[in-house]
Amino acid sequence: MSIPGVIFALLTAFLFGLQGAYAKKISDTIPPLIITWGAFLFSLPYLLLSLIFDGLPVIQWHDFLWATGVSFIFNSFTFYLFYRALQKGPLSHTMPFTAFTPVFLIPVAFVMIGELPDIKGVLGIFCVFIGGFSIHLQSLNLQRTMISIKQNSGTLIMILVAFLWSITATAEKVAVLSSSQSLYGFVICSLLSVGYLPIILKKRKNYSKTIGQRWPQLFILGLISGLMVLTQFTALKYLLVSYVISFKRAGAILSVLIGVIFFQEKNALKNILSTLIIILGVFLILI
Repeated sequence: MSIPGVIFALLTAFLFGLQGAYAKKISDTIPPLIITWGAFLFSLPYLLLSLIFDGLPVIQWHDFLWATGVSFIFNSFTFYLFYRALQKGPLSHTMPFTAFTPVFLIPVAFVMIGELPDIKGVLGIFCVFIGGFSIHLQSLNLQRTMISIKQNSGTLIMILVAFLWSITATAEKVAVLSSSQSLYGFVICSLLSVGYLPIILKKRKNYSKTIGQRWPQLFILGLISGLMVLTQFTALKYLLVSYVISFKRAGAILSVLIGVIFFQEKNALKNILSTLIIILGVFLILI
């Protein structure tokens, strides 16, 4: 396994966990809509610098346009749901469920190409579900646990996000392969920041004061998000996409640890162990 690829994949995992934790922190004072728009907008300077450094690639326009279009349509509301879920629930009840994406990829692959997982993949799926279920486990009363899951809107929203990301994953890979990581990152973040602008302008009376006061926090989130895009797509140069995704989803454990240490979230040991079970399941599915 390539050492540079592992380094960039580990950086991606770290930034993914940090992104979730920081977004959770600022969601107390900033609405999810502004957080979503700010994350895209303030990531552009770093992505533009990377694009200038790398230069314009040869673009396969047909693949690039349709894949970018699919990514834009789905991500225009998926990332809002991501930040909304973080606002609604504890980090330990939201971030680990982003690891459900590979589980949703399996039925998609079966329908499209008739592909089914082997025994290792089945065991991985079992680990993901057991880990997610145990996060909400309050006692041996399974009915109470199911009620807890249903009542935690943050968890339910994040599961939906994981499903939608299973759809965008293929489109994003096609977009990167038909252009470059810097170009695609800059284009998609530009489109998404412009796409949210009419809503921001429509609600400017409510949002202008918040943006004016909280832009430093949005700037930091944009920095984290922009760097994560660059490290993730750079890792893809050296490693298979399955390895990079596995590393990235493992970053959820950092969010859980931050939630325990800085947000004093309850049931620390149970949530950490449950998250580790989910991450183990992801590695079994993808590797």
